[in-house]
Amino acid sequence: MTCDQARLQIGAEPDGTSPDLEEHLKSCSACARFREEMRALDADLRRALQQPPETAARRRLRLRPRWREYALAASVVLATVLGLGVWLLRPSDSLAQAVVAHVQAEPDSWLATQQVSSGAIAAALRGSGVELELTSDKVTYAQNCWFRGHYVPHLVVQTAQGPATVLILRHEHVTARRSFREEGMSGMIVPAGAGSIAVLARGGANLDTVARQMQEDVRWLP
Repeated sequence: MTCDQARLQIGAEPDGTSPDLEEHLKSCSACARFREEMRALDADLRRALQQPPETAARRRLRLRPRWREYALAASVVLATVLGLGVWLLRPSDSLAQAVVAHVQAEPDSWLATQQVSSGAIAAALRGSGVELELTSDKVTYAQNCWFRGHYVPHLVVQTAQGPATVLILRHEHVTARRSFREEGMSGMIVPAGAGSIAVLARGGANLDTVARQMQEDVRWLP
């Protein structure tokens, strides 16, 4: 289960659960915190909509225009929707930040210039359930790295404009291309079948070209 799927399920039913969700929450503190906040927000919403026992003060309030009560309920619902919307945007932001942090943790990958053999590329892909139709003369770095709970291929591909880093993310699904700039790097995350591909560069590498080529070359294994 991805963060997007987990947070959609939590947003739809904060008190609900499932084996897949509970397994995801064990290794994802951000989603666990999201569920706690959504449950608290859901409880606040229920309290706001509950009718308290009749009192003299309540009887006086009943004489006020009804639109005030409707406005209160609408404001609570709006706050819930806006809060959920902000959280649903966060997975993509956190994914981009995680990609940047991972690349920063391997600074020597940018400096590699020697071509990686086809065998080394295959080894980096094998444990991740990925095949890649890419000639080895373009790849100067190939590792199988631990990333957000899974092993993923981490490659550096040489282009005419300079090196570009590629992370092939079988377990991270995005619905559309998302570009970002962070820590002196430009990058994008693009959908690729059931997964996604992250491409980053420090210089003038054409990210669109690299991403499009990777989308065409990647194959997800059963």
